[in-house]
Amino acid sequence: MTTSRRTFLKTAALAVSVPFVVPASVLGLDGGVAPSERITMGLIGCGSHGAGWNLNLMFKNPMQQVIAVCDVDRNYVTAAQKKVNDFYSKKSGADYKGCDIYSDFRDLVNRKDIDAVDIVTPDHWHVPMAVFAMKSGKDVICEKPTLTIEEGKLLVRVQKETKRVYQTAGEVRSVDQFQQVVNLARNGHLGEIRHVKVLLPPGNKTSRDPMKRPLNFQPAEVPKHIDYEMWTGPAPLLPYIPARHHYNWRWNFAYSGGVITDWCPHMMNLAQWVLDMDGSGPAEVSGTGVFPQADDVWNTAENFNLSYKFANGVTMELKTEVAGLKVEGTEGWVLTRGWREQPLRASDPKLLEITFDDSAPNRKNYGRSESTVRWQDRNWAGGEHIDFSLRVKDRKECYYTAESGHRTHTIAHMGNISMLLGGAKLQWNPKSETFEGDRAEEANKHASFNRTQRDPWTFDKIDSWINVG
Repeated sequence: MTTSRRTFLKTAALAVSVPFVVPASVLGLDGGVAPSERITMGLIGCGSHGAGWNLNLMFKNPMQQVIAVCDVDRNYVTAAQKKVNDFYSKKSGADYKGCDIYSDFRDLVNRKDIDAVDIVTPDHWHVPMAVFAMKSGKDVICEKPTLTIEEGKLLVRVQKETKRVYQTAGEVRSVDQFQQVVNLARNGHLGEIRHVKVLLPPGNKTSRDPMKRPLNFQPAEVPKHIDYEMWTGPAPLLPYIPARHHYNWRWNFAYSGGVITDWCPHMMNLAQWVLDMDGSGPAEVSGTGVFPQADDVWNTAENFNLSYKFANGVTMELKTEVAGLKVEGTEGWVLTRGWREQPLRASDPKLLEITFDDSAPNRKNYGRSESTVRWQDRNWAGGEHIDFSLRVKDRKECYYTAESGHRTHTIAHMGNISMLLGGAKLQWNPKSETFEGDRAEEANKHASFNRTQRDPWTFDKIDSWINVG
């Protein structure tokens, strides 16, 4: 099913409109942010993470106002529109209808009254949409990861060329307990860092459990409320199978890289931060994984055990377990378990009592205080959207840049490539960002390094999408 541009708008009898001009109090923004100072936001991707997690964070952020939402699933986008309008209506006591809907992200991005976009789509759309948005003059907060190493390079290059504010959405850098891990390591309280364990949860093997998530693994007719052509975009046009569509697309290499690319942007980025490697990465990778059969609807690794080595001798392992990170130094260790659910553990509990406030050489705080949230806080009113908004205003770098995200995603792609080449030990040059040595030619041609996009959703078409009128 193919939906033409603006079909959703026509069907809903809606017209693109300038957002209502209302007092800040009407939008629940009476905390001192004038209407003229708010960042007008467009949300692209209205699934559970977009219309759930991200919309909720934007509602809690007085610096942002959502004025448009977009999705190729009519049910998702209309529900998101209602959620936005209901939120602002409740705040104002009036019938607010200032949120428009779109089926085509290009129509939303081309609106002149939108300052920034939040991209919450499947992975294969992240970089094409982000590049288009930045070239169109929008600041971008985009979910992780990149689809390939080459796409990550392009993302970084365009961000530097356009000088747009870009936030890789990952949250770990705003959580106080994760900041404590980094502060302990970077300030020398663990001695010389020798080894890092990056622990990720199991992926598609758990999702396959029919008792937890009953799914249809057979080809089916595309539901009328879904524009499957647009959803597929630059990926191969595969038969529609419900079990690899919403949410579970991440278990197929056509759209993602499995749990490794899904979770590395969290725990592996924390490791990169610990090691002060935001602009670099390891020099070697090898490892093995367990994969479903090649013709399975899901084909990414179900579990894995990977080893990395940095040029300075630091080693790092990436394996399937309960999510977490353990940093081991010559004088101690610190361990985080879960995703902000559990308190830190350390070789000496006194390490967890140290505070960091820049008052001494060994007390530097590497966190961002204005966006920090406590790990115990279930309200979660800070985080990436606060940091992103502040950076949109002061035009400085976000705490999780395009470069840092790309470098982290590269480590995940390196792992997938090693496993898919039979556990090959591969040498990586972080400066040239290419494989070298044995089997380098195979690795540099791998689909996780670079791949062909499906026409017309190719990078060379992006400039034609920009409405310069």
